[in-house]
Amino acid sequence: MIFNRIQQTILLSVLTLALISPLQSCGPEAADRKGISEGATPEIVRVRIPADPTRLNPMLSRSGYASQIENNIFMYLLDHDPETLEFVPMLAKDHPEVGEGEVIDGHKTRAFTFEIRELAVWSDGRPVVADDYVFTLKAALNPQVPASSWRGFLQHLRKVETDPDNKRKFTVMVDADYMHGIEMAAGFPIYPEHIYDPRGLMRHLDLEQLFNYDEDSLDEREKNALASFAELFTSATYSSEMVKGAGPYELVNFESGQQITLERKEDWWGEEIFPPGPSRIHYLIIPDEAVTLSGLKDGSIDIASELPPRYFKELKTDESYADRFDFHTPPQFQLYYFALNNEDPILSERKVRRALAHMTDLDFVIDEIMGGFAVPAPAVVHPDKEEFNSSLQPIEYSIAKADSLLTLAGWTDTDGDGIRDKETDSGPRDLQLTIDVSSGEIGQNLALLMKETGERVGVDFNIRTREFRLIREDMMNRDYQMTPLVLRQSLLLPDLKQNWHTDSRAPDGNNLSLYSNPVADSLMSQIRMEDNPETLKTLYREVQELIYKDQAVIMLVAPTERVVVNSRLQLITSAKRPGDFEGMAQLKEVEF
Repeated sequence: MIFNRIQQTILLSVLTLALISPLQSCGPEAADRKGISEGATPEIVRVRIPADPTRLNPMLSRSGYASQIENNIFMYLLDHDPETLEFVPMLAKDHPEVGEGEVIDGHKTRAFTFEIRELAVWSDGRPVVADDYVFTLKAALNPQVPASSWRGFLQHLRKVETDPDNKRKFTVMVDADYMHGIEMAAGFPIYPEHIYDPRGLMRHLDLEQLFNYDEDSLDEREKNALASFAELFTSATYSSEMVKGAGPYELVNFESGQQITLERKEDWWGEEIFPPGPSRIHYLIIPDEAVTLSGLKDGSIDIASELPPRYFKELKTDESYADRFDFHTPPQFQLYYFALNNEDPILSERKVRRALAHMTDLDFVIDEIMGGFAVPAPAVVHPDKEEFNSSLQPIEYSIAKADSLLTLAGWTDTDGDGIRDKETDSGPRDLQLTIDVSSGEIGQNLALLMKETGERVGVDFNIRTREFRLIREDMMNRDYQMTPLVLRQSLLLPDLKQNWHTDSRAPDGNNLSLYSNPVADSLMSQIRMEDNPETLKTLYREVQELIYKDQAVIMLVAPTERVVVNSRLQLITSAKRPGDFEGMAQLKEVEF
């Protein structure tokens, strides 16, 4: 059915790629709340997630929904407090001691010395020690493990020394001029070596061998160890069955496409340090927003984020639900955009990509599709970040400019059928593009909006609705043309290299648009090493301008989160992803 903006209001829901954290609430199975004092924890919280996370293994996961769940199971040395946003100790006893490190391979380093909390233990009671940190690095640096994003993140880490007199103490040396040194040293989940490598395969290799990996320098035993470990680590066992960390929760059930259940550990070591949360968290995998709305109303869902503006407003303005829900709109460091395959025969032409950008009515997207819960986002850095290039303006919605650019690119309607065509090396070809989209309303209607405009310009869009898991697989295999995505950015300085550098192109990295520009590559590498604030701002502005001019993707908007929570729950909301945290949910005080 043709999408008509005059007769029909577009309402959307988010198609997500990247990282989300846990939310909290409580459903009808929870204990009778009469007389419960403020600060009590709910028995059960049901959290809706829109897509199957596929696996729970932080090093291998590609889904933000996986991260949301994993963050309740695994822990970091340091992490951002959701309320203060400060980088605070978690597994680490305190902030590290910082000093001058060695000169390694010609690189000056900064040394960070950590000590793990004495109370910290794994699920089976064994202590968290420095060797677990070293093992985690070895697993990430194993070239047979598909963890290129981790290896890219860790590339400026040079050495780790464990303390022979204290099994919980170690020193990490990082390039002194790398901007995210402490985050690189402390900002990733730690794995238990004895659980994820029960045969001790990685103990055959020295960490230095993996920092400076050279296949020719390894003997057969070492090569076999790398391969055998990778086979075990990437198996289903360590993605949906044996998922163990030092965090407050452990996995008790994984039903793909249906439900994932976490249970809070009894006598968890961190109870006196970190606030307690629900006894159980059920993550309900529900792609359909209408089903989600029904679940909220009937009490089978306690928390739902990324709710379409239509449903969010419907619940908020309906007096019969005024006392049943709390409504939160925390800020989000997210960017909605259309990913474009820059290596596709049609989309490899910049004029075509810019024409598609001129075909996108951002005012309509914000007012009608997003219900006002968004602002324009013309660049690949969030507009609320200091590094954002404010001189870049949204691409003007202009049918005339789109028409002119397509004509200049050689696409005209020679046969009068209403669809532009062009003579190519393989013969005549119509201007037809496929937009892959999941079942979410926002993605669906962004695609419909593009299709409607395409009919006016002579571009034939085919909308193909599939599971996001399948879309993601095709993107990793470079087998797609367009799809709406969400880019999530952390509280740190943006590391643009992960998503836009030539070396990060799929299938090995997260540059899903396959964008490549040598000048932009150089700027992104310089950003990683620069510590002068003013120089950094200049570099960020320049690389954003290049990606903008190249029209690598079609940037759309920066949304505000929309979270609906059962009103019996106390919920922390924050600019930290995902904006709300169920693992820390508590019950509100209830009168007798």
